[in-house]
Amino acid sequence: MSKNQRPWIKGLVIALGTSVIFTVCLGLFMALTLLIVSMEEGGGTLSGQSVALTLAIVLLSQGASFHAGAITLSIVPLLLTFMLIWLIAWLTKVLSTSLKAYVTGLLLWVAIMWVFTQNIAVILQDPIWMVMLKTALVFSIGFLCGALPQSKLMKQCVEFVRSNISDHMSIALKLGFVNTIVLLLGYLVIGLITVLVWVVTNQSAMVRVFHMAGMQTGSRIMTTLCTLAWLPNLCLWAISWLFGSGFSIGDLAAFSLWNDHAAGLPAVPVFEIFPQAVSNDTLRIFLISIPLLCGFAIGVVELFLPRCFAIGAGKPGEPVRIGRIIGQFIYPILSFFLTSALMALVMNILFGLSSGALGVHRLAHVGVDSAASSRVVCLPSALGFSSAWLLSVVVVAMVFAMRLFFGYLRAQGKLNESGNDTAGDEADNGGGVSDSPAASVSSAVSDSTSEEETEIP
Repeated sequence: MSKNQRPWIKGLVIALGTSVIFTVCLGLFMALTLLIVSMEEGGGTLSGQSVALTLAIVLLSQGASFHAGAITLSIVPLLLTFMLIWLIAWLTKVLSTSLKAYVTGLLLWVAIMWVFTQNIAVILQDPIWMVMLKTALVFSIGFLCGALPQSKLMKQCVEFVRSNISDHMSIALKLGFVNTIVLLLGYLVIGLITVLVWVVTNQSAMVRVFHMAGMQTGSRIMTTLCTLAWLPNLCLWAISWLFGSGFSIGDLAAFSLWNDHAAGLPAVPVFEIFPQAVSNDTLRIFLISIPLLCGFAIGVVELFLPRCFAIGAGKPGEPVRIGRIIGQFIYPILSFFLTSALMALVMNILFGLSSGALGVHRLAHVGVDSAASSRVVCLPSALGFSSAWLLSVVVVAMVFAMRLFFGYLRAQGKLNESGNDTAGDEADNGGGVSDSPAASVSSAVSDSTSEEETEIP
């Protein structure tokens, strides 16, 4: 096999290997779940339906919604989606990152997913071309995640940034991306903790639903494990709830810090972990202030940390360079603006993907309002960055004010060079005072600034 042919073959291996590994692992789990449920609950075996159900879940994890009878399911199991993208990225990184591999892999992946659509026992809501487009997008994202970090294009971009962009701008861009990742992961962790608190607090209600449905221990365990496929969705709903927006289960229930209205919810165990309203006003204020506090804390650290922006007024003996003082506040604004823009984009996408439908009428929308949820997350975070920036301006201004104040006192002769009070000495010496103290301070500042032109670093 020639070197030119290897990338084409490796692309086929990436697509085929990912589909086989992901589908087989998911199929074995579904077969085990259906077997345990059929053994404990009685009736005929359900294992024969595992293949068709597995294929439907594979398509659902790529955004293809379907309905079976009165049930409509379009809530993407984001945990399976992330696992699928990770698997594609890993095989891409191991086998080949070339464009040839992407082309053949994409074609084979779309072909395999088309075969899946012809062998499912449910009815797809989307047209076939839309399903194929969604599956192609998932494969493309996974391939880019594996190929882009070590590609020549990325190396050229890094080299271009190092050669054509100043160090201050490079730091600002880098911190903008880092802040986005830190905030996103931090909020997801906070959402996960919130979901765990919901489970611990409302586990008795969930157990009561299991008991009412007559489910045995094995069935409870397996259905709970199946629910974990939607754990990232629950974490995103928890973030929206915690920061003041909330989520809804169609027209049947709405949950927020101020409201926990629920009436006629289906007997689904996971619905029983949803929270009650928070009655403590102080606790509510603290919860909705978390994004503000996070943005403020990150901003303060980065503004004054020497390895980041290192905001400062300079040493007292150094000449005052107005352009440099002002310029050091510009790059943090650019960095914080980039963070806010990226957070708004990513959170809107994630909140949109986390929601969907469980029915046609009263359960047509389950989840969050992506615009409102993004607003309660991103706007306070941006306000926290702005508050930290304003604090740095105030601190630097106060430093200069104190220097001018002590310089004024020295010019009056009330302080000697060591900073001690000289009023007693002036009384002993006849109370001599230097001429025109204000003019002396102005002259000192103007002499220091006239030594060199002001500039922005």
